Amino acid sequence: MRYPEGKIKEAILHPDPEIGDRATWYFARSFSPDPTIMPLVIRAVETHDRRDAYRLIGLSRDLRQTQDTIAWLVNELNDPQTDQYENYAYNLSMVLAQADPALLLPKESAILEARHFLSDLRGPFIERLRMLSWDFATCWRKLEDFCDGTKDEQNAGKINLGHANRIVESLARYGKDSEEKVRAFLSQKVEDYAHNPLMWLEPLAVRLAGQAHLDATIPLIVAKLLEDGGDILNQECAEALTRIGTPAVLEAVAEAFPRSGRHFRLYATGPLEHVHSDLAVEKCVRLLGQEKDDHIRGRLAEALLRQFAHEGIEAARQLLLGRELDFQGKGLRNYLLQTCTITGERFPEYDEWLLIEKAEKEEHRRRVEELKGDPRGLLLFALEKLTGKKAADVPRATPPQPPAPRLVLPRKPEVKQKVGRNDPCPCGSGKKFKNCCMKKQSGY
Repeated sequence: MRYPEGKIKEAILHPDPEIGDRATWYFARSFSPDPTIMPLVIRAVETHDRRDAYRLIGLSRDLRQTQDTIAWLVNELNDPQTDQYENYAYNLSMVLAQADPALLLPKESAILEARHFLSDLRGPFIERLRMLSWDFATCWRKLEDFCDGTKDEQNAGKINLGHANRIVESLARYGKDSEEKVRAFLSQKVEDYAHNPLMWLEPLAVRLAGQAHLDATIPLIVAKLLEDGGDILNQECAEALTRIGTPAVLEAVAEAFPRSGRHFRLYATGPLEHVHSDLAVEKCVRLLGQEKDDHIRGRLAEALLRQFAHEGIEAARQLLLGRELDFQGKGLRNYLLQTCTITGERFPEYDEWLLIEKAEKEEHRRRVEELKGDPRGLLLFALEKLTGKKAADVPRATPPQPPAPRLVLPRKPEVKQKVGRNDPCPCGSGKKFKNCCMKKQSGY
């Protein structure tokens, strides 16, 4: 049984920023078409301290905008005080940069001339609006030219992937017109990516299938995810299935889940978490009862909590009882406490665990404040949080610059450790992968 969405909407206005974030995330990560969510976010921002406003606004990039919400965002960017709040101007700019371009076109000059609109977004912003005039044939020609020109480059950081994503967005406006081409590309079994335009055309075709809601491609996307073509392709598969979001997606994922590799089960929890329905809850409960891997069990319990399903409360509690909690365990406890705070449900350890979490957060803030100005110390502290082990004391002199993570598609299938969306980011930032380097792969 899931908590009513009307009540989840009310939680966006909660005075605790983490609770408001959690409720906003519920709608944003499901790519909800509901135009009433963003006005609630705006109301929350105007009601509470703008020092925390960057959080809700940052989560709002995938929310449906309207002419009124666009006007509000522009007004905020023109406010002289906006740049005094952490990341606020940046996140306001990003919401505008990713809103429906048809809504942006009448406001183009006002947005580009806004006092705090991020200058680095001007080029991509203008390009999106110009692509509104591209016909179907032009879009496909541009996409194929891009993939042919990048067929020898595996590193996502060395190509303009944001440009390709904007072409995909333009193609998605033509809906099912792309279905035949997408099915043809995704039906191919790629043995070697060397000098092959499918290096990038494959994940971009999956992305298009999701944005155009091509439900006929569901079996092909599931098959691609089963093959494990690398983190970029896997993430595109998970998001495409979420965007399509039909019962057929949940049936296909649940059918493949028990016989799949660990990478599939990690990524496939995404649609189970974000396609909001009683069927998704039913599938999660059944799969949780069959799963042997503790990490995957935690992800399935988290998916139930993210659905605000009553069944997730006891499932998560049982996974947490009597265990020394690692990074993932503390995250699961946090989702459990947030869910119960919003729904009003309780379990025997609720008050005790709430106090423990509060104390841990206060200690975290104290340590971060103590280490301010010490990048190496902050990095070691992040590693402590990830591993649960005390880092050795080190000199505080001249911290080395960590290398940028390299995001690569494999030329051949290879054995490697897979990073799930909710695993700690391998770059050592202390964030979950989905909130760190995974975002950089989008190339916006």
